[in-house]
Amino acid sequence: MPIIIDNEEYYTVEEACDYLGGITRDTLRRRAEVYGIQKHTRGVTKRVYYRKVDLDKLNRPHPVDDSKH
Repeated sequence: MPIIIDNEEYYTVEEACDYLGGITRDTLRRRAEVYGIQKHTRGVTKRVYYRKVDLDKLNRPHPVDDSKH
């Protein structure tokens, strides 16, 4: 269950992977890096969270560069 801080939803890595259709942690990490999605932590723990609004950016259609295939 996501946590809510300042009216924004934050997902753990596991929740984010599920939210994005069951992708792997490595795929999430790579996509977050490519699309500039920030990781967040809360308090003194090292648990990583992703904002739902940022995850939604990954779910949007993106142009495909056919010249790279």
